[in-house]
Amino acid sequence: MNVATARPPVMAARLGGAMYIASSVGFMLVFAWLATKFGYPDVLDQPASDVLPRLLALGDTGRLVWILYALLPLVLIPAAVGASAALRWNAARSEGAIQVAVLLQVVSALAMTLGLGRWSTAQWVLAEAWPLADAAQQATMSVLFDGLNSYLGNGIGEFVGELALYGSFAAFATALWDRRARWMAAFAMLTAVAGWIGMFRNMTTLVQSAADVTNVLLPVFLIAFGVAVMRGSWNRTATPEPAIPNDRPNTPSMALRSPGTTPRVLVGPDLLAKASVADRIKDPAVEPAVAVSTSAAPAPPSPA
Repeated sequence: MNVATARPPVMAARLGGAMYIASSVGFMLVFAWLATKFGYPDVLDQPASDVLPRLLALGDTGRLVWILYALLPLVLIPAAVGASAALRWNAARSEGAIQVAVLLQVVSALAMTLGLGRWSTAQWVLAEAWPLADAAQQATMSVLFDGLNSYLGNGIGEFVGELALYGSFAAFATALWDRRARWMAAFAMLTAVAGWIGMFRNMTTLVQSAADVTNVLLPVFLIAFGVAVMRGSWNRTATPEPAIPNDRPNTPSMALRSPGTTPRVLVGPDLLAKASVADRIKDPAVEPAVAVSTSAAPAPPSPA
């Protein structure tokens, strides 16, 4: 009898991998547009008096781009779910690492969306009110502008978001290593370590080189990981071998018992009634069963 194994979650893996690729391409396209039209991210170092008028000058198109930029991190949630489904298949010992990876990626997506969402909401309102405000009001708006950038931008969006994102990569690396996808696991861990170092760029310039390396590693890793998730290449080596059917003839010692039960001794009529001809083939390793009669012996004839 052949043992059928569960099929891998092909649709979930393909969807998750496609989401990773789409998020990487989307981030690069939006980032390139904002860098060209808005001077992002260098513009963040400038005061509100310079940034807010430039933000408003982007018009409706620019606001839609900022909305798209804020929503892009949410794509990482279905991506993580698809990757976890592919990695969970026949990999019970990696369950804890996979759960941590999905949880951290959800936290990262929400934190990044919250941080980036300030540009199309709170900062946009400040930009619209800036030309109509007097000097005192503009001073207050400048403080609010800097506070939003520090709290929602640097604190929540960048630090918390990146801390959780690279933590999810490290957790996925553990699961990948267990699946013997060693190169992808090393790539994930390298991206995580570089990202963890680079996320302190707002505190010290000593880690700026790590941040620059992360800006290259991150989109490449997301695409490579997405392709790996879609292909599920680690499942080829992790598939359990099907059970080999037992085609050997049954011996008396095996035929007289059912699977999962202990052997029992048959005596008298039970042995003759339940043992077939094949069951009574002599096994060289086992003494032949002896039928023990349970009926009374006939009485000897009385003397004449």
